[in-house]
Amino acid sequence: MKFWPRRSRLEPPAPRPDPTRIAILEHDLFGIQPQPGTAAALAIGLRRVGACSTHAPVEVTGLGDQTRNGLCTRCGIPVILNDEGDWAAV
Repeated sequence: MKFWPRRSRLEPPAPRPDPTRIAILEHDLFGIQPQPGTAAALAIGLRRVGACSTHAPVEVTGLGDQTRNGLCTRCGIPVILNDEGDWAAV
């Protein structure tokens, strides 16, 4: 006779994918804009502002481009080479 029935051990459910990360990846890979007012829209908007104080650019100038342009490796915003020889955010 069992006074306390043995409880079955339930495994915790698998973690669910983060919809914000999915929306950001969709924007980066396919150009799909996230819904306005969501966390993904905020993250993409803040990316355009530039979160770093000193940009670390990588040049991505194409063959037909007139000006030298690049991307910041820290914040991901586009930068161009100005007349003084400094990289400036677009």
